[in-house]
Amino acid sequence: ADMMGYHCWLCGKNSNSKKQWQQHIQSEKHKEKVFTSDNDSSCWNYRFPMGEFRLCERFQKTKGCPEGEKCNFAHGQDELTEWLDRREVMKQKLAKARKDMLLCPRDDDFGKYNFLLCDSI
Repeated sequence: ADMMGYHCWLCGKNSNSKKQWQQHIQSEKHKEKVFTSDNDSSCWNYRFPMGEFRLCERFQKTKGCPEGEKCNFAHGQDELTEWLDRREVMKQKLAKARKDMLLCPRDDDFGKYNFLLCDSI
């Protein structure tokens, strides 16, 4: 990378050296930015995906679920549809960040976002 090459457009941060850059792109704060953008909260209506891209059976039967917001399953078809959309958006964001060299090539630890990137449904 040239001297201009250590600018992170996601975070608006410049790094002076390759070492500093590597530290930056492996930081949790930076990775969080890969998956979120400022207008995210305004364009989604439902909860952040909780891990299971399936409908909650209890919610289907009774329209209520004792787990509430903490339930890993989607509460209704609309929420499930949005979760699947969000997963696609996040995969696209990840692909773009990788293409722009904003992530280490072998870095695949994204904390709470890991499950979004598994292809199992």
